[in-house]
Order: sequence, then C-alpha cells, then structure tokens
Amino acid sequence: MMASSLCSLGIGNLMNEVIITVTAAAAYLCGKAYIYLWNRTKILTTTPSGFGMLLPLVVLIFMALIPEAPSVSLVSILIVFISGLIYWMDDLIHLPPWTRILIAFSSGALLFLTASPETLFTAFELVVLTIACGIFSIGLTNVANFYDGNDLNLATMIFLAGIILLFFPDTSNSEFENIGAVMVGFSLGFGWINRIPFSLYLGDSGAFVLALLFTLFLINYGLDLSYIPAELMLVLALPVFDVFYVLLIRLYYKHDLLSRNYLHLYQRIKIRFDGFAHLMPQFINVGALLFLADWIESTSISRFWALLFSSLAFTPVFYLSCRILLVERNYFFGDGESNQS
Repeated sequence: MMASSLCSLGIGNLMNEVIITVTAAAAYLCGKAYIYLWNRTKILTTTPSGFGMLLPLVVLIFMALIPEAPSVSLVSILIVFISGLIYWMDDLIHLPPWTRILIAFSSGALLFLTASPETLFTAFELVVLTIACGIFSIGLTNVANFYDGNDLNLATMIFLAGIILLFFPDTSNSEFENIGAVMVGFSLGFGWINRIPFSLYLGDSGAFVLALLFTLFLINYGLDLSYIPAELMLVLALPVFDVFYVLLIRLYYKHDLLSRNYLHLYQRIKIRFDGFAHLMPQFINVGALLFLADWIESTSISRFWALLFSSLAFTPVFYLSCRILLVERNYFFGDGESNQS
C-alpha cells in the first residue's frame, strides 16, 4: 500500500506543487507581517501568537479558486475559520477554560450537523453523534494545545497530516489532496520563520483549528462523504499517547491539571538536547507505523484495522523507549521534584 502510494505521489502533481509553493510564500510573508503588527501594538509584549488561525483562511481561498470543491466542504472550512477567529481571543486575552471548552464543543457539533445528511440518522442517533463530535473536538483541542509548547512541534503535525493527504490521494476526488498541499505549504512557510526560536507561535487558536480539521476529516471518513486516508490516525498516535501518559503522571502526583507543565516527551527532549531533536519522534513513529501497517495488511487484514493495531501495539513501546533513552530518569514517570520516578 505504501509503495504504491509513493509511486503515485500527489506531491508530484503540478497543481499541488503550485499550491505548496504559493502557500509557503504566503505563509512566510503573512507571518512576517503578523509579527510586525503584533509588535507595533506595544501592548502585547510576548512572542507573537495565534498565527495558526490563518490556516483555514488559506484553505478557504484555494477552495474558492478551485471550482471542484463541493459547497458542503466550503461551509465546513468556513466554520473552522470563524471558530478559529473566535478562539483567537485566547491568544490575546486568555479566555476562561469553560469558554474554550464551550467553543470547542459547539464547533465540533456544528461541523457534524452541517456535514450529516438529514435523512441518514434517527433523531436520537443524530443527538448522540453530535455530542460525540463535540466531545472529540474538545479532546483533540487539548491534545493539540499540549503539543504547542515548543517551536515547530505543532507545525510538524500539520506537515505530516498534509503529507499523508498527498501520499494517499483518491484520484476521483482531489479536494482533500489540495487541502494537504495547503497544509504542507503553510507549515513550511511558518517553519522557515520559526527556524529562529521564539519568532512566532501558531498559538492556542492554531491548535484549535488543527483539531477542528481532524474532526472534519473524521466526520467525512465516518460518513463516507469524501475519501479520507485512514493513515491520518497515525499523526495523532504519539501525541494522544503522550498526553494520556503525562495525565497519569499529573494525577498520580496530584497536580493542578489547569497549570502549565513541562513533562511531555518533546518538552523533556527539548530541554535536554535543545535544537530540533524533539521533532524526530513524531517522524519516526509515523514512518514506522506505515511500514508495520503494510506488513500487517499483507496478512489479509483490512487497512483500517492494520493501521489501528499497529498504532496501539507499536506507539506505547516506542514512546516508553524514548522516555527511557532520551528523558532524565526522574522524569520517566515523575515530575522531577520527587525521588520517585
């Protein structure tokens, strides 16, 4: 499966190359302008943050310019952009936790309601699935927020998701392939700015719009509205397990769960080795899972279950190995402030 996908890379398509190049240039120029305007206010003295909320706007622009995009997707991306614009206030004035939760839940639920055919579900099923999408949006928003703690960490998730949308395209529908090209270009343009640490952050709103995009991908996959590669779940495997593991640590040591922490794998690697070594586990995990899923699929197991099984079996082992090899001993299962580890 992976070999055939590599042979038919969407990234080789001229349209995708143009989208990536234009988006990367636009993201770089807009990022520079964003930094300038942020610093000109002289009110916000922190590192410019919240740039990620522009991602769905760029997607919207390209979808409007390419007529093959169906209106339901335009509406969905518009919801992501407007929701991200509202959530952007958190990067400016720090919204209360329950306000952020309400925005995340409402946005996820609205994405499902606008995408779901009215006659497909009973009223009860519609309510249950709407609530489920709202809860999924909240959970994924928190995972993405926890992964916005170091330079280019969240951008790596955007890049990997875009690459997967390009590696595993459906030739009958290039809509999500184009979105993948935008995500790759946006992450590259942003990454070139942030090669210098503390230049610009995607921010809480950037984490939020990424979570909403994954929620949209899940809805389209579940309802079979568009071809969505199941390989996208691999991008979330390591971040989700890391957030779960750190949550166990914080519960065990009775931390305030609303307080900031530096216990995540990428944070400990960044502190110990500096540079961009903290990005490598994400690339290694996704690559290993793709090859492992190919091997499992060769035993006549369906692609979805092969991907799911490889994620559940390999990611915890890889993650714990990284904590043993790359993280200080008192942080393996500890908060660094106790003799326990």
